[in-house]
Amino acid sequence: MNRRAWMRLAGSSAAATLISGCGFRPRGSVTELADPGAIFVDISRGVTLRSDLQSALQERAFRIAANRDVADILLRISSEQQSQRIVSIQSTGRVSELELSHSVNMQVARRKAEEAPVYDPASQANRVEVIREYTNDALGVLGKEQEARILREEMREELVRQVVLRTVATLVDRS
Repeated sequence: MNRRAWMRLAGSSAAATLISGCGFRPRGSVTELADPGAIFVDISRGVTLRSDLQSALQERAFRIAANRDVADILLRISSEQQSQRIVSIQSTGRVSELELSHSVNMQVARRKAEEAPVYDPASQANRVEVIREYTNDALGVLGKEQEARILREEMREELVRQVVLRTVATLVDRS
C-alpha cells in the first residue's frame, strides 16, 4: 500500500471515529431497540397504510400483536389526508406547478411495568407529512398523470418510513 492510500485510509478512519463519537447517525439509522416488543397498529377506518406499515415495522424487528391486550406498544394512526394544490400559474392561466401532500397523525403508547399501554391524554398526536412539487405540462397530460401516480407511491413509502422512524425514536427517548 502506498503512502497516499494509507493516509486516505487513516483520515477516513479518524473521521468516522470522530463522527460516531459525537452521536451523529446517518439519516434513517435511528438507534435500534434491543427488543422492541409486540406492537398493535391501531388504524382508523379509511387509512390505507395498514399493510405497508405492518411490513415496515416487522422489518425493524417489531412483532405485530393481534390485539391491544397482548401488545407492549400501541401505535395509533389517524386522519390520513392526501391533497394537491396549485403552486404557480403561467401567464396564460394554466397551472405550471402543483404540490402534492400526504399526511397522517400518529401517537405511540408503551407498556409501563405490568400495566397495559395507554395513550397519554395530555399529549397530542404528531403529524407526519410528506410534500412534493412537480411541474404540470398541459401538452403531456398522460405522462404527467403517470408521473403524479409514481410520485404519490413514493410519497406513501416515505410516509410509512417516517412513521416507523418516529415510532422507534419515540420508544428510544422513553427508554
